[in-house]
Amino acid sequence: MDAKVHPQDRMTSRERLLAAYAGQEVDRLPYWAKIANPTWRNSQPQDVRGWPDLELLDYIHADGIFHCPSVMRVTRPHIKTEDKTANNMRVTVTHTPDGDLTETWRMDSLTQSWHPVEFPVKTIEHVKRWRWWCKDLRLEPDEEGITKGRALCKERGQRGVFLTGWGTSPLMNLVQHVMGLAGTNFLLADHPSEMEELIDLMHRDNLARAAFVARNTPADIVISVENTSTTLISPQQFEKYCYEHLCDYGRAIESAGKMHELHMCGHTRALLPRINAIPAASIEAYTSPTLGNTRLADGRASAPGKTLVGGTNVNVWLWPVERIKEYIVTEVAACVDNRRTVLTTAGVAPPGCPAERFRDIGEWIHTVPIRM
Repeated sequence: MDAKVHPQDRMTSRERLLAAYAGQEVDRLPYWAKIANPTWRNSQPQDVRGWPDLELLDYIHADGIFHCPSVMRVTRPHIKTEDKTANNMRVTVTHTPDGDLTETWRMDSLTQSWHPVEFPVKTIEHVKRWRWWCKDLRLEPDEEGITKGRALCKERGQRGVFLTGWGTSPLMNLVQHVMGLAGTNFLLADHPSEMEELIDLMHRDNLARAAFVARNTPADIVISVENTSTTLISPQQFEKYCYEHLCDYGRAIESAGKMHELHMCGHTRALLPRINAIPAASIEAYTSPTLGNTRLADGRASAPGKTLVGGTNVNVWLWPVERIKEYIVTEVAACVDNRRTVLTTAGVAPPGCPAERFRDIGEWIHTVPIRM
């Protein structure tokens, strides 16, 4: 197996990534391929599936961005949940003092992830029940998670940077997990006062969660997992419901000495100037067309204070190697400078891209001209 440091590197992966997040000079373009996950691994040959994460990253000459375990244990004393799972379907019934909520999720066998089929909140009566999910929140340290996170950071050391998530702002949580896109907008239109009250309640508890995680995690970066896209919410909704909330989370995270990252993987070009004003170091899963609508040049021009972690999209990595190289060079050259740039697949690496292709790019990335 190859050595951990590429012969041409002058910085460790950790030094390189921290410099990129701070907008400082780097020895080469940082490169992170999202392959240490079930989505990509489950589609690869058996020998590749079994490689440990570090060996896999060493093989493709990629920098490392690693997830730390959760450090937060959440309890809700007045709520009881029951799960029934069968045939890749999970039905969860939440019993609250004001009545029950039922939701259904489907497991995708390839990605090993759950996707909503039925949302728990469907009516204004359900909104009253969901309030218990917010106001009954109790937080305590997950000592096992904290210990595992510290051990991971110590073990992998200079191999990369470490991050963890805390949750999602109220509007994006409602759209993605609680009410769905249509349900959220109908309830906002039909019951504005009740929804505003719910959103305020969710934000209060979110702020406690974000601050708790930032104080206790050994990770360098704490993520607001938004999945923001103007295909889901309008710029006006982002301004009204998301912007100030994300500013509050960013201030809490930064006051604990951590970097705040915004996971925004959709269409965000119209939002970039406002995103730039949020206390945050970076936008992750920054996705190019046709899946997203932002190029590296857009971010460097409209959000110069944010490190762009992405710059491609998964379709690019299905192309022949020479075409991928041409694409990367063109995107990098279009920017006013190449500070605050970490090249990634944006979304999870496509299963159709083999390890050898990622290795070809990792061997070549040192030759890409960058302007500091």
